[in-house]
Amino acid sequence: MGFLQPLFLLAGAAILIPVFLHLFHRQESKIFTFPAIRYLLRTERDHARQIRTQQLLLLLLRIAIVVLIVALGARIHFPGSGGSHEPTALALVIDNSMSATIIEDGGRRLDTLKAAARRSVSGAGHDDVIWVVRAGAPWEPALPGGIEEALAAIEATESAHGRGALGGAVERARALVAQSALPEREVHLFTDLQATGFDDALAGDGDIPVVVFGLPAREPDNRGIGGVTIGGGLPPLAGRRTEAAVSIVGGDPEDSVGVRLYIDGQVRAATTAPGGSTVLLPVGPFPSGRVEGYAEIDPDPLTADDRRYFAFTVREPTAVALAGAAPFFLVEALAVLEESDRIVRGDLARAATVLSIGGEGLDARGFTQGAVVAPYADPAQLPALNRRLAEAGIPYRYGAERGGARIASSAVGIDLGDIEIRRFHPLERTGDPEPSASDAPVTLSNGDPWIVGGAAPTGPYILIASPLDEESTTLPVSAAMIPLLEWAIERGWRGDEDRDATAGTSFRPPATSTAVRDPGGNLHPVDGDQPFVRTAMAGFYQPLAGDSALEAIPVNTPAAESDLAPLRASEVRRILPGTRAVVDDADAWSRQIFRSGRGPEPWRALALVLLALLAIEVVVAAARGLRSFPTPTA
Repeated sequence: MGFLQPLFLLAGAAILIPVFLHLFHRQESKIFTFPAIRYLLRTERDHARQIRTQQLLLLLLRIAIVVLIVALGARIHFPGSGGSHEPTALALVIDNSMSATIIEDGGRRLDTLKAAARRSVSGAGHDDVIWVVRAGAPWEPALPGGIEEALAAIEATESAHGRGALGGAVERARALVAQSALPEREVHLFTDLQATGFDDALAGDGDIPVVVFGLPAREPDNRGIGGVTIGGGLPPLAGRRTEAAVSIVGGDPEDSVGVRLYIDGQVRAATTAPGGSTVLLPVGPFPSGRVEGYAEIDPDPLTADDRRYFAFTVREPTAVALAGAAPFFLVEALAVLEESDRIVRGDLARAATVLSIGGEGLDARGFTQGAVVAPYADPAQLPALNRRLAEAGIPYRYGAERGGARIASSAVGIDLGDIEIRRFHPLERTGDPEPSASDAPVTLSNGDPWIVGGAAPTGPYILIASPLDEESTTLPVSAAMIPLLEWAIERGWRGDEDRDATAGTSFRPPATSTAVRDPGGNLHPVDGDQPFVRTAMAGFYQPLAGDSALEAIPVNTPAAESDLAPLRASEVRRILPGTRAVVDDADAWSRQIFRSGRGPEPWRALALVLLALLAIEVVVAAARGLRSFPTPTA
């Protein structure tokens, strides 16, 4: 509660006037002789109590009248919406991530969130400055504006297929309003309370209040496609059949769902599978070159994750040259790959990949040739290996021997869980910048990388930390030896040619790109040396050089967005410091926002009460006057 004219409260001292009259003003009695003195004295005693009650009632009425006059003059108001408030810097954070596209009760969750955001704007004043931050599209600018600009930005907010990093979005919103010179600041967050959207750590000023509009927690039984793997993760060979492994996440294992595989826009395979399973679909054969397609399942209320895009390169057998003295099992594995026409053995000059033991042959490879490097089992050969790596411009060196580790994580698509690492040499970075997680596709239980990859000025490379003999690791005598060796050979010269990206993240188009065409057909000018960040929708993105398409990069929905488990209000308050309230009702929302301002002035109601009290006071005073008469005395 507050007052717009607080100085008028000094008039409240007028309350003392009726109190003074009540306590000190007495009507003097007139003394005269009257014959029926006994009768009049009895009458006076009968009316004394009634007169005192009337006097007390008049006192209370007059005090109430003075209080109401003072309240009206000071312009009393109550907290809440519906009235004006101090100029406020307001940031609206709208969760337009993939999970908000789910259909509920005939409409999208996003539409409900946008309606709540419009209610915030309807309570704003013309002196407020408003930003609209879209959590699912963090690359989009949030520009300050007034009511009209904010409504237009809310209307233009469309769903994105990326992840809603709400902690970062709120931090950004707080930074925007903190730079304002306005006396009040607020952040309004509109979200479906998806738990994975709050995974990122939150920093920022907890003194700036956050009010959260969260939809009622409902967790539909969602299913989607978790991944599509072609040929077990290895590029298929030209003219040969291969398999596509389609994994289905979520859903009821008791129910089956239709699965279809599209290549170049045509259905090439179809089947049904239970929820939570992985189904193998035969495809091919294909000629050499690039192949694009997608897998899809029957749609459910969240349709964005029911389709997954992929692209792969169909290859001819890879030419491989072996440099250095190879262990027995490595030679045998190369022979198996050659007999199955997976590779072609050749000399160093014509090889696509050089399989280098101890770094030998690195000085003779060309810029387009890849290298797969493994150390010798003899530690005395280590200084020569490190010297050869430095001469080839590879920013790693092999450290002193260690032992006793297992494979902790692998991103190569091959089961390496049972591999024991008895001896390895830590791969130590020698150049800048620091390697990313994708540079180390296989790591050990102690945190060290076991395989690293990258591109040096002399060509792409793969480094393996252990000698490829049975004394150093159980890999050579395991079923994983041949597929891992083929993966390294292919990755060694192709690099990440068959790359993909996740919606909401960036990818780097070829250096000759002048524009990127998104799945909606829109063209975005680019500098080929800079990453492309506008990946709001899943689908194929085509880097262009002029009018020519260079490739098609598949962009898919993030796996975390398929998990629709919600947070409770108490958990939101813990994760977002400074959260003032979490509400799911439009009326409750109106009572929680702009709490620093005022609600409507209740002057009409107070004026009616004042008039009623004045009328009652007149009636009571008149009745008292009629009953008053002189008190006779002898």
